[in-house]
Amino acid sequence: MNYQDELYSLAREIDAAVAAVAQTAHGAEQAPLQWRLPGELGSVTVSGAGDLTAVTLDVAELHQYSADALARTLLQGIRDAEHRADRQRGDTVAAVVTETGLA
Repeated sequence: MNYQDELYSLAREIDAAVAAVAQTAHGAEQAPLQWRLPGELGSVTVSGAGDLTAVTLDVAELHQYSADALARTLLQGIRDAEHRADRQRGDTVAAVVTETGLA
């Protein structure tokens, strides 16, 4: 194999690896993540990109919270879910980067 063929082959391998990482990143951004709120209050759901998509509350549990406590609990739950989604997405992409030899 001559030098140009080797370069072409290497470029194709790199393109395939980059495409695999891009596809994995896109999939990770679309995957929903559900985060349980304390007790039986409910859950928040974020996309893999960390965008809030749903909040589910058990109405029977709301009486245990003042308005301020409920707001703090919801906000912290959303932040925790966003952080976890970000970490999960980063770990997933990092694994593919390592697997494909781009690291």
